[in-house]
Amino acid sequence: MRLFLFVAFCAFAITSAIPTASGDGMAEVNEWRRKSGLKPFIEDAKMTEFAKSKARYRAERGLQNGHQGPKPPFHWHEGTGEAKPVWGWLTCEMESDFKYAGAGICVGKDGTRYMVLVCRDGSGRALISRNNVPVHSTAHLSPNPPKVESKPADN
Repeated sequence: MRLFLFVAFCAFAITSAIPTASGDGMAEVNEWRRKSGLKPFIEDAKMTEFAKSKARYRAERGLQNGHQGPKPPFHWHEGTGEAKPVWGWLTCEMESDFKYAGAGICVGKDGTRYMVLVCRDGSGRALISRNNVPVHSTAHLSPNPPKVESKPADN
């Protein structure tokens, strides 16, 4: 009986420490853009693959200081963020004029969502402004972020 309890405890401890991919980042980003009056990004499969991989890398290591981890190709622009789920999507580049993008989310063992958004084909100019000033630092902190259902990824 003790052996069974020990094995069950070890299995729980191991699985609870493994970060899990969560939801559809592009759907969440594009829902935010739609509600903000912006065109949705066109999803690029390679960019999404990179974003998901980097989100998992950051979640596995608890990297909460911005652009840590694998670097995107030089012509891609990147936004990274980490926050509790209640905040919704929380990265730079959401409001920029890029055309193509990929997004990834991974929930760390502490319940924090690690988010990565990579974009290309645009100038990086913010399309939303307050008094013609880019709002990269505050655009995502809306008191009512759009809610897109998160579900485990297939991988």
